[in-house]
Amino acid sequence: MNTDTKSTLLKVTRELIDSKGIGAVSMREVGRKSGLSRTALYRHFDGKQSLLAAIVNEDFEMLLAGMIELEKFPASPRQLLALMLTSYYSFGQKSPDHYQLMFHDHWDPEIYPEIKEVASGLFRKTAEYVYNALKESGSEKYTPQETTAVLFAFIHGLVELHLAGHNEKEKGLDDPDLLINRMIDYTV
Repeated sequence: MNTDTKSTLLKVTRELIDSKGIGAVSMREVGRKSGLSRTALYRHFDGKQSLLAAIVNEDFEMLLAGMIELEKFPASPRQLLALMLTSYYSFGQKSPDHYQLMFHDHWDPEIYPEIKEVASGLFRKTAEYVYNALKESGSEKYTPQETTAVLFAFIHGLVELHLAGHNEKEKGLDDPDLLINRMIDYTV
């Protein structure tokens, strides 16, 4: 596949999602905006699902790259974990359509093994941060895998609550940084 054409198609798809939402993505619209016929588009992607899967894969790669980038900053393992969860939360808030595409749709690992691999890499990297934070604190409350699962459930719940508009101060839901740090206190 011509990588320039593929990059163009992914860029156009990303722009459509960002400006009009997932529902605006169709093979016809992506082809029109990229200057390709639908037939030419189908030479590069099997259909809308495979095009969206490529976007999801890129999104997971961006999240993982962002986590690795955080490692350049001098921070304790606990601080690094908090930074990672904050960046994860920020991604969900800034890119709700991409977040929905990544986590609301089921991407069959038999059909899209690349998504499973990069999503698993994100979990493994988070578990590494958790392991280091647990080691630093001397805590043996939970295993790194259990703690990572709890933190993922928490951060996804927080993203979903805030995307739905549930960030009321009177309920204590208005400060994501405080909530993230409290959850780390409870688990690490």
